[in-house]
Amino acid sequence: MNQSVGSMPGQSNEDHIDEEWIVKLNTGGEYSLSKNQALIIQDAIASGNRGVIMFKTFSISIPYIAEFFLKKRFFKENYQLPKGDEEPWTEEDRLRAKEKIKQIKEKFYNKNNKS
Repeated sequence: MNQSVGSMPGQSNEDHIDEEWIVKLNTGGEYSLSKNQALIIQDAIASGNRGVIMFKTFSISIPYIAEFFLKKRFFKENYQLPKGDEEPWTEEDRLRAKEKIKQIKEKFYNKNNKS
């Protein structure tokens, strides 16, 4: 399932994208997995493995998996846009914007009615 939409030739978007997967167990445990860890679990399930998958700090027993799903996809930190330092809009800003939109609509409406 490799979709490289809008990438440069010879370059895959998948290299820039990371994922967070969730595994919930029947026993009540829940684990957050990286894309690579999720691929290991997917391969084990697809190959019919019914054992335990060991990671460095935890293990997951395949027969106890109740749910396994993608929580989110996001760009890796090096490919994210920098965080903006914009101030949030105040109610005054919103009112000014609404007034400006109203003026533009009136101007556009009057221009179209003259023709």
